[in-house]
Amino acid sequence: MNVEPCMCGATDCPRCYPNQPAKPTARHYEVALECVVETVMDYGQWPHKGKAQFDLYEWLLDERDPSYAHELYVASMSSNTIAFEDRIERERTTVIVMLKKHLKNSDIVADLAVEYAEDDLE
Repeated sequence: MNVEPCMCGATDCPRCYPNQPAKPTARHYEVALECVVETVMDYGQWPHKGKAQFDLYEWLLDERDPSYAHELYVASMSSNTIAFEDRIERERTTVIVMLKKHLKNSDIVADLAVEYAEDDLE
């Protein structure tokens, strides 16, 4: 069976332009955002190895009041470790929410979402 080439001219036509980059779905973006945020929280940067494209420490210096670090240090000197652990967890939760908001529409997340979409095609 001989298939005639498509002549629609649409730049997003897979027959006219077969080597198009994969188009990420909302789920790809969601998973990419989660991955980037988890990596940043675990390793302090994205990507976790090599030259950082995003540095948690620099970002926190710009986004958070430095007194938080001092307060956590003072709390760590306390003998009430349960309150300290709760405080750390609250701060981590706050930073995660802030990171998700900051990175949601970033190139870092978009590039990773494209990688995930390409992996789905294979």
